[in-house]
Amino acid sequence: MIITCPHCQAEHDYKVIDHINIDRNPELRAKVQDLSCFRIKCPNCGETALAVHPCLYHDMSNQFMVWLWPEQDKAPKAEFDPLAGYRLRIVDSLNGFREKISILEHGLDDRTIEIMKLLLFSQLNRDLDVVELLFHEYDERTGDFRFVAVLSDGAEQYAAMPGAAYQRLHEDVDAYLYTPGGEFARIDMQWAQQALELLHELG
Repeated sequence: MIITCPHCQAEHDYKVIDHINIDRNPELRAKVQDLSCFRIKCPNCGETALAVHPCLYHDMSNQFMVWLWPEQDKAPKAEFDPLAGYRLRIVDSLNGFREKISILEHGLDDRTIEIMKLLLFSQLNRDLDVVELLFHEYDERTGDFRFVAVLSDGAEQYAAMPGAAYQRLHEDVDAYLYTPGGEFARIDMQWAQQALELLHELG
């Protein structure tokens, strides 16, 4: 893949990882989470940079795929009829890629998580200038869901929501919202806004 160095603008052909089967290459999970599998070193200026490129992450054990598709043009169409029961998701950023993988490998419903994020985002933005909100972890000891809020000045702040909130929302999501299988779905906060409006109408 031809990638332009953001430091010196030189173009070079790099061999990138565009498909990850985590069951066959478990060592790549850590490289996705620390983004090292997306780092390139420019042979011209010697600087390193993040190269955001399409990458398909396949977790056979947990039955999901996440497709990182950062291109501005229309996302690729891909249907997987044989993969009944698989959750297929598409994201456009590295943070979204890592977050979605973490949610799905823990067996959580990302639709419910995105609605929780939307509600929390509204609360936090009353006092803070939040530019991004990401799922961080599920605390099995307390049952809390922890999120990290990235502020406009680059600072990070952690916030939590109780597991009871997840359970209540999840019941409604399961009962009233349908996400088609067999194709890659974009489940993000924009989707959550539309979903929440629908749930309010139904409620």
